[in-house]
Amino acid sequence: MIDIPNELSGYYSAKTQPEIVEIGEHTYLSILGSGSPGTNIFYQKKKAILEFIIQLQDQFKGTQKSFKNDIVEIFYWFDDKEGFVDIGNFYTTVDLDLLHYRIVVLIPDFVTEDDIKTTAAKSNDISFATEFKRFTYTAGKSVQLMHLGPLAGELETLPILQDFATENSLVKSGMHHEIHLIHFERGQSQQHLKTILRDPVKSIQ
Repeated sequence: MIDIPNELSGYYSAKTQPEIVEIGEHTYLSILGSGSPGTNIFYQKKKAILEFIIQLQDQFKGTQKSFKNDIVEIFYWFDDKEGFVDIGNFYTTVDLDLLHYRIVVLIPDFVTEDDIKTTAAKSNDISFATEFKRFTYTAGKSVQLMHLGPLAGELETLPILQDFATENSLVKSGMHHEIHLIHFERGQSQQHLKTILRDPVKSIQ
């Protein structure tokens, strides 16, 4: 069995102090959404992806392509028309109702769009089953750190990451990325969480 968190341990690790990393291309099971990450539908989609990934993994159970992963990640961004939103004040610059997000779980490259469609056809009991898609993304050069504690504490942690980027003549160049190493559901965002905060960056010209 391919144990993704174990085999990609570097991808799922970060220091509590900011650092620069290089993130290559990865493939994900994903579902899109928009609005504040605190809404009912956000948590419904977060729950659904964990149910769906179990069914997707079952397709390959007992074969050489058997794999497992249940770590939920989320990419966040605003439309360009909202203006540039930097790392440090990502959640406080623009109305969160205008936020877009993609909830994902990393999967092996060999999983195809047809595999996902096959799972969806057999998963009528899973909410949003037909909305799950294959998504491939390369973050490239990024800054990251490990946030420990409630989600609300990110408002203090992200400026630290911002200062580090600025000190290294780097500027945000893509989607804000969060990897939730400790799963949480609605009403649990104040517990002690372990979250990698990661942002792609480019050098200031």
